[in-house]
Amino acid sequence: MERQAVLVTGGAGYLGSVLAGKLCAAGHRVTVVDNHATSPRRAPSPGIRHVEADIRDVGDWSAALRGIDAVVHLAAIVGDPACEVDHDLTWETNYLATVGLVGACRAAGVGRFVLASSCSNYGESANERARTLSPMQPKSLYAQSKIYAEHHVLSSRCPSFRTVILRLATLYGLSPRMRFDLAVNTMTAMAVQQRRVVVHGGEQWRPFLHVEDAAEAFALAVGVPAGGSSGGIYNCGSNGENYRLRDIGEMVAAVVPGARLEVTPSATDPRDYQVDFTSSRSGLGLRPGRSVRDGVAEMAAALRHGRFQDFTDPAYSNLALVRAAAGGRQPAMAAA
Repeated sequence: MERQAVLVTGGAGYLGSVLAGKLCAAGHRVTVVDNHATSPRRAPSPGIRHVEADIRDVGDWSAALRGIDAVVHLAAIVGDPACEVDHDLTWETNYLATVGLVGACRAAGVGRFVLASSCSNYGESANERARTLSPMQPKSLYAQSKIYAEHHVLSSRCPSFRTVILRLATLYGLSPRMRFDLAVNTMTAMAVQQRRVVVHGGEQWRPFLHVEDAAEAFALAVGVPAGGSSGGIYNCGSNGENYRLRDIGEMVAAVVPGARLEVTPSATDPRDYQVDFTSSRSGLGLRPGRSVRDGVAEMAAALRHGRFQDFTDPAYSNLALVRAAAGGRQPAMAAA
């Protein structure tokens, strides 16, 4: 893969911190842009340039984009509950800031733009696996904002500005900026620290993807040829990793000794979908190498060894951090 100058928005977040390290290790010149609203400030990583900036302020971009070949846009308010905290802030961050960044990238001569989107956009497709051209049935503000961002990115592409959109499965796994508000992560932490696994409803289907494999998808997207049968849109995950939430709970309880499974009446979450991931396998060459069971085992080991003292700490929750940031009208900058 040709070495490039790559800018990653939200590069200090749950996915971004993994991706930035992977790109740097591959020899790319990496710039991370993050305002740390949902990610702690750490010592600068060797070989990675850090810019603290607000993605809604286009005035920040001219210097940061100078000499950049590709932009990976992860920064967003991520997740349904976090997006419900402040609707205006969600639209400003997830859609309007994307519009501004796309314009700044085109003005700066950036050749490739990779957008993080979500399989949550499909909403409902439990009886048939959704493909990239399947209808969008958003059930949340988060999904709506991502669909609008996708439309703008697609409408902005041209021969000199190539675009790639990655619709991610639900992420899980260890990260330097850890989250315990994701289904697999929450269940695993609860199993280790509370000896129980709570599943709400449990019949809802979701696809899952390890955060390391998600980072690999973006690394591949930086160099993938433009175009494709779906206009550069890829579902990122693994066909074998579509599960009911109850299946995940049973898996966690089996991996963590002494944890009991508790299934409660379903919450009001209407999302229920399975996804076909052939597009990323054939178009990107993505072959996820980790299973949910692998992720549960690695997180359980880290929790047992005291790496995380209290998984309920607000520092591990996008919802809690966005609530705090919304008071100061700051956008979240971590993607997942």
